[in-house]
Amino acid sequence: MRAHLARRAADQGRVLRAPPRCVPRAHPVPRGPHHPHPPGCVLRVTVDGRAPCALPPLRAAIRAALRPIGLPRETEVSLAFVDDATQRGLNRRHRRIDRTTDVLSFGQRLPRRARGPGAARHLVADPDGVLRLGDIVVSSAQAARQARRGGRRLADEVALLVAHGALHLVGYEDETAGGYREMVRLGKLAVRQKMVKR
Repeated sequence: MRAHLARRAADQGRVLRAPPRCVPRAHPVPRGPHHPHPPGCVLRVTVDGRAPCALPPLRAAIRAALRPIGLPRETEVSLAFVDDATQRGLNRRHRRIDRTTDVLSFGQRLPRRARGPGAARHLVADPDGVLRLGDIVVSSAQAARQARRGGRRLADEVALLVAHGALHLVGYEDETAGGYREMVRLGKLAVRQKMVKR
């Protein structure tokens, strides 16, 4: 690297014009191990299907649910919106329950009882360095029915569902009463954080 030449006293304080084509192009700084990414996760949420409400609050709810987990810098979650028949087929095939459901999650296989921040160390990134956490599948029709029954706005119901689905991707389970209560609490917390950050 060449050091800058000292200016003459007469040139101090004024901009000198460089002769044409004498200034070399700057070389880009390589991003290697000695230039680590800044802390924090850049969580990308890809969407498939037609969302029943605005997407930015849903993405925010997923990010808020996963923020405390300590995921790698490059992480991706897929969010899909389907009809009842598709959701029922997925539920039947993967859970052996022959009815529709509000949200399903398909993620990496985790050790039993690995959940939350403890699950993060068991997640495996793809060869390109991106951690593809998994898929969250929402039945738009079922979400609308639940919102009507619960007296909630559809956008709030779907935000709760996608936060719930995101928590499943990092090992949280709702098969027990305690696990269900914990997931409901964390899902509501994520939706509140999403509303504050909007």
